[in-house]
Amino acid sequence: MKIAKQIKTIIILLFVTVTVVAQEQEVEFTADRPGASTGTGVVAKNVIQWEQGVQYDGDGGSGQFTFSNTLFRYGLFKGVELRLGGDALIYNDGDRWCPAFSGLSIGTKILCFEGKGGIPAIAILADLALPKTGSEWFVVERLAPSFYLLFDNPVNDWLSIGYNVGAEWNGEDATPSAFLALCLGFSINSRLGCFAESYNNFARYGNFYGVDFGLNYMVTDRVQLDVAANIDAANPRECWSVSCGFAWQINNPKR
Repeated sequence: MKIAKQIKTIIILLFVTVTVVAQEQEVEFTADRPGASTGTGVVAKNVIQWEQGVQYDGDGGSGQFTFSNTLFRYGLFKGVELRLGGDALIYNDGDRWCPAFSGLSIGTKILCFEGKGGIPAIAILADLALPKTGSEWFVVERLAPSFYLLFDNPVNDWLSIGYNVGAEWNGEDATPSAFLALCLGFSINSRLGCFAESYNNFARYGNFYGVDFGLNYMVTDRVQLDVAANIDAANPRECWSVSCGFAWQINNPKR
């Protein structure tokens, strides 16, 4: 399959790059999973990070299993990262379970302001779903961009508040949907944290009101494990999901 070969080539190139751009000292770890909202943290220059998850969606009783929720992040410059993502999944069409690929997306996150006092850290996130890279029923016919403003407000040593505002195009409708998210992050100790968030999509074809909560645990200074759950606040009995995953800072060597 042509798409599978392209993905394999990209992954191999990313891992080969590790040996070329490895840094000489530790840098701060930041992860964009779990949860629907996104923090302002950007991976350091020349760092490659792999974020991987699996997720099961109740989906009104039919069910969908995403077994490869994948994101690669690469620090291009200080405060600027490149992103490559895609989902491999199995969905229930009523009679059988069908494998599929959601398509590739590329993007960037740019840290605009690191925050000071009561002024939040600010970043811009831009993603672009690439047309004709997904399977049938998931394929995007035209470029589908998404743009977000990301904000983070550390309150104290154990509490932070993050919020996102964005616009998302689906590749078919010229009118974007609006995305809003509010996340409360709690630091239980130096390695264990938890979060609760609310996120909403407002679109012409209907609105979605989601609630997320979960845990993240730092196994090492470069590896984080996570578990999370999600419900649709308007229809929690049928629209829900559970997920788990990891974030691995691949090429950040020890001091």
